[in-house]
Amino acid sequence: MKNNKPVKLEDLSSEIELQIDDTFTFINTNTGEVITLMREEMRAAEDEEPLEKFPDWQRENIEKAIGIIEDDDGVYVDFTLRNNFNEYEIMEEFIVSHQDQKNRGVLYNAIQGRGAFRRFKDKIIELGVDKQWYTYKESKIRQLVIEWCKEHNITIQD
Repeated sequence: MKNNKPVKLEDLSSEIELQIDDTFTFINTNTGEVITLMREEMRAAEDEEPLEKFPDWQRENIEKAIGIIEDDDGVYVDFTLRNNFNEYEIMEEFIVSHQDQKNRGVLYNAIQGRGAFRRFKDKIIELGVDKQWYTYKESKIRQLVIEWCKEHNITIQD
């Protein structure tokens, strides 16, 4: 596999936050393009379904999926990292790293049980540490992306 074109760090970082269960993300190493496809589009390409069955807006993605499936040259790299990104763990790490012990207790209690993400987001706003949280989270995501790219010989552009 050749990596002819660097991939934007911001594009990869954004993909990690946006990944949902029914999407797959690939990097075109020739162009640096980050491609996100729905499960339905991948399935249509795998099953060789006629493009006419799909609306115009979806046909382009199915054509990209066909190119990915038929990629014998290793141009496309799978960047579906949903199993590598655990926001709950990052929240825990943020809490442990937080200077104010009282706030740590409040935040730790907020992430217990169902609704942890919503309560955590409410509490960081209430405590005035939301900017700190988003900076911390962004840093962790960037770190994950940079490490992954190094492991896969993908050149990134800041």
